[in-house]
Parts: sequence; C-alpha cells; structure tokens
Amino acid sequence: MDPRAQQDIAATAAAHRELGPGFEDGLAEGLVERIGAEIDRRVDARLDQRGNSAATPAAHGQAPAVRPAGAAVAMALGSMLIAVLGTVAALKFGSNGSPALAALIWIVIGVVNVAYARRR
Repeated sequence: MDPRAQQDIAATAAAHRELGPGFEDGLAEGLVERIGAEIDRRVDARLDQRGNSAATPAAHGQAPAVRPAGAAVAMALGSMLIAVLGTVAALKFGSNGSPALAALIWIVIGVVNVAYARRR
C-alpha cells in the first residue's frame, strides 16, 4: 500500500477520534474522494501504459498486448489487503471505532474490483 494512502487513512482516523461521531459523514466523504483520486491516477497510468504497449506491437505487425493471466488474482489479493488494512485502521482508531467507515472502504474496493472485472 502506498505510504501516502496509509497516512491519509491514519489522518482520517485521527480526525474521527478528535471530532467524534458527528463528523463521520464528512470524514468518510473526504476519504472516498482521496481513494477515488488514487484510483483515477492508477487507471490513467495503466491506460498510458496500455496505449504505449498496444501501439508498439501493432506497428511491428504483431497482435496487441494481452493482460497477463495473474493480473486478476493480483488485483483481487491486493485489494483485499488494502481493504483489511483500511478496516483495521478504521476500527482501531477512535473511541468506538467506525464500522460505517470500514463498510465504506469495502464498498469502494468492491466497486473498483467490479469495474476492473467488467473492463476485461
């Protein structure tokens, strides 16, 4: 997991602990925006990478590049790791933990995985 993303999760959990449960929605919304921005950045990087790798074989008369077979497994395992770490951070920090934030993390990661699977 990116150190910056870990810092964002820790900062959100610390803010939740300081501000209390009345600010859960705002904190969760901010976290979702940061996660969305990170996803957009990664998608853009992959699209740029695909654009370069797909253009090169076509120029040489070869078939375009195909996604490696293990990419789906790596995506699933990586997202599960991020979800578990995010859940631990959401539930550990704060006086009562934040089950709503933990559920939101799982929902966002589920949406990302579905989008990834449908893109195939």
